[in-house]
Amino acid sequence: MSLNVKVRFPPSPTGFLHIGGARTALYNWLFARHNDGKFILRIEDTDQQRSTEEATQTILDSLTWLGLDWDEGPYHQSERLEVYHEYVEKLLKKGRAFYVDEPEKGRAVRFKITGEVTDFDDLIHGNIKSDTSLIEDFVIQKGDGFPTYNFACVVDDGLMGITHVIRGDDHMSNTPRQIALYKALGFELPRFAHIPMILGEDGSRMSKRHGATSVTEYREKGYLPDALVNFIALLGWSPGNDQELLTRQEMIEKFTLKRVNKTSARFDNTKLDWMNSKYIQDLPIENLINELHPYIKKANFNGGIISDEWLHKLVELYKERFKTLSEFVTLTAPFFSDEIEYDDTAVQKHLKKGNSSLIKDAYEKLKEIRTFSIKELEGCLRSITNEHSVSFGKLAQPIRVAVIGKSASAGIFETLELLGKEKTLKRLEYTINTFL
Repeated sequence: MSLNVKVRFPPSPTGFLHIGGARTALYNWLFARHNDGKFILRIEDTDQQRSTEEATQTILDSLTWLGLDWDEGPYHQSERLEVYHEYVEKLLKKGRAFYVDEPEKGRAVRFKITGEVTDFDDLIHGNIKSDTSLIEDFVIQKGDGFPTYNFACVVDDGLMGITHVIRGDDHMSNTPRQIALYKALGFELPRFAHIPMILGEDGSRMSKRHGATSVTEYREKGYLPDALVNFIALLGWSPGNDQELLTRQEMIEKFTLKRVNKTSARFDNTKLDWMNSKYIQDLPIENLINELHPYIKKANFNGGIISDEWLHKLVELYKERFKTLSEFVTLTAPFFSDEIEYDDTAVQKHLKKGNSSLIKDAYEKLKEIRTFSIKELEGCLRSITNEHSVSFGKLAQPIRVAVIGKSASAGIFETLELLGKEKTLKRLEYTINTFL
């Protein structure tokens, strides 16, 4: 086991926490937890023009929702300017930095590159060599007194005792500059691990055209945090077997950087939907109802809830039919609303004049039922199919379309029981007067 492991996740608060950033945070968190180490949260907000408090809060909320708790922080770089100034002065005194006047930007400080071959052993990609003589002297403190990313990052990592830097491989080009700064400042080098990027389903870099890209969007769409964490963990890492559904504890126990892929992973929305549906099905019904309440409220369906017992039955009935929490609202809208939309294809196929006598007979007989229970409903409808000498589907499908508006739903008896007598009869009457 590694000792005294300390890793960090340093988001820039310029927008939402994207899936790539969430995966980086997760890998750092898993690595820390696996090694009994510490996970540090650092807000890199030195870009004063683009950083906002709102974005900072959104990132904190997203990490909290994902369950990625941090052991230290959040540290804000904008509150550590004196620390960076102190280390700029050290480099100036050592002759490793110099002032430069930049037009319209003020007096900046540049770091002096000595020019040498730098190599480091990346824990994912192996040995990486870089000739720093090809790198120009670069700015470490801007004219406004704020440090640049590369400088503040190195100072913080050094002072915070970061042992491993686990980040996206788009930062690989920064590493030679940062290694030069570590050495010049006398800090011990951390171990680096650069994770390949996440690609869209078509193999191109993931972007808005592939659908949702931020944790906030996935949360709003109705994905469960445990499902999303499980899914992004497997975007570039394998537990070493074919297991796809893992608890957090299993991920912590199995996580090693040795099993992180060198090649980019592709985001698979179909797989995410499948995984989320599995987590929905495994959630205790009361917990699931609590998760669903915000979506029911947003759809203004609260007034349609007849009782807690009724909602419990409805969720239980549809538990294996929806892949996201928001999809539950779409599928069950006919149970909450007084009016429904009818699918044209379903109407054309099932609400034909040839079915007129069947539906009218069902309407009359259902009116006579006192208790709209599954047992009573089944007895009533099966007696009709026996009288008309037709298969049960010949009656069930037209009734389903009449009361739900589409040809797919949960079991017809359960559906009618939950709809209740008043809604069922009202919709059958509408169907008879409109379509038959």
